[in-house]
Amino acid sequence: MRWQLGVNMKKTIVAAVIGSVVASASVVVSTSAIAAEVYSGDELAVNVYGNLRARYETTDNNVMGADSTFTGEGTEIGLGMTYFLANDMYVNGDVLTEVNIIPESGDGDNFDDSAFLKFGSVALGGNFGEVRIGRMSAIQDTLAGQYDISWEYAGTANIKNDWSATDRLTNGIQYKYDMSDLGLVFMAQYHTGQEFDGIDLKNEVEIDQAFAGGVAWASDFGLGLSGTYTYSERTKTDVKYGGDDDTSWTLNATYDIEALSLAAMYSDYDFAGDKQTGIGAMARYDLPMGVGLYGIYDYVDYATDDNKLDQYTVGADYWLNDSVVSYAEYADMSYDKQSSNGNTFQDDSAFTIGMRVYF
Repeated sequence: MRWQLGVNMKKTIVAAVIGSVVASASVVVSTSAIAAEVYSGDELAVNVYGNLRARYETTDNNVMGADSTFTGEGTEIGLGMTYFLANDMYVNGDVLTEVNIIPESGDGDNFDDSAFLKFGSVALGGNFGEVRIGRMSAIQDTLAGQYDISWEYAGTANIKNDWSATDRLTNGIQYKYDMSDLGLVFMAQYHTGQEFDGIDLKNEVEIDQAFAGGVAWASDFGLGLSGTYTYSERTKTDVKYGGDDDTSWTLNATYDIEALSLAAMYSDYDFAGDKQTGIGAMARYDLPMGVGLYGIYDYVDYATDDNKLDQYTVGADYWLNDSVVSYAEYADMSYDKQSSNGNTFQDDSAFTIGMRVYF
């Protein structure tokens, strides 16, 4: 499945996580069809893009989110500039800031209240591909997890985080080559480290360096396939599990036929000896009147600690126009904890109703 820019924005935004990376796998989607074009000339194009978010959320045990609160968490504002050079070359700069206009905690003291630079990078591109340097999405975050089309809750099986170089990279170098005629994209990344694990504040473990690769393929008959692999070296040996490196790989498949979209993924992780596997699957159906109905299943097996997590997410969304979407979503998570060691998840359910405005 390819980007459908200017054709059907509902499909563009939602299907962006169902294989659209083949046509545009850049770090931030400044090429979005609804970006505001500030300036366009023969040598320079400037776009402003982003989204405004507002929703109400309630949970049973405050695990999946906040209880009985309004939030604007995730609101984003971005700026993209592209200089067109000779011989079909270009230089692109992109910055994306997360504003979080209403903190999820509702009290103004949470980190969610603070603006921060989500992405910021510069790229040189041409017929040879594209080289990008800066703060960017990790390859796993870009290519994996296409089954997660939820607005808020799903995606648990796509285990990713900064400290294993599978979510965002502060100091990354990326090469991407797009063979659009064959529906193929190849990506490779190197990360110079400095991402903290965020677990033990007195003994933070940093990434020394990390390597990642990925490939995505989209057919012209609705089938999409992708795979990623990430390896990161830690600055210290993990005290609990005894390892000093992290590995992860994912396999993903999508299928789109008319109004029906299907996707599934399998993921395998070894975080310094803490082994985990994940399975995710989704189905979505778009009705003619602009309403979309979807269901998502997440399963995670924390093999080392003998714990298991199941999560079901169902939802519906409606596009008022090409830029405004409203949605309602319910999720239920159950955690089967067999051992005293391991994660601190517990059973929870959550419901949210919200709206997003894209520009």
